[in-house]
Amino acid sequence: MAVAFEQIPGEMNITAVAGDELSIGLTIATQATPPVAVNLTGYTLEAKVFTPAYANPDGAIGQGGYTVGATAATFTIGAVNLAQGQVAISLTENQTNALSPAVGYRWYFRATGADGYTLTWISGTFTARIP
Repeated sequence: MAVAFEQIPGEMNITAVAGDELSIGLTIATQATPPVAVNLTGYTLEAKVFTPAYANPDGAIGQGGYTVGATAATFTIGAVNLAQGQVAISLTENQTNALSPAVGYRWYFRATGADGYTLTWISGTFTARIP
């Protein structure tokens, strides 16, 4: 019997209009049944939009052959209820306006504990578009 283990982030793709403000509420929870909120109190939280760096087109680095490249935008993260895993991430009008509709961005949300242990909870594509 084959056994598999995966520790990969949940996939959430974002499309936003360049030049508009963007605010997204997130609740981080386990995939248990029923889901259990992850207490984010005491964690350093980070969310960024980045340009993938295609370091090896044959796919040797990660599944898609890319790694995290240059940061295109850094989300502001607001605590809504950290004990219940609830945060809000946002970008300003200027930040989204600086993102090009011609670029295939990605984004992520991750938490790092006081012990230095990092988990990327959510990631996906980020598309800037014109209205």
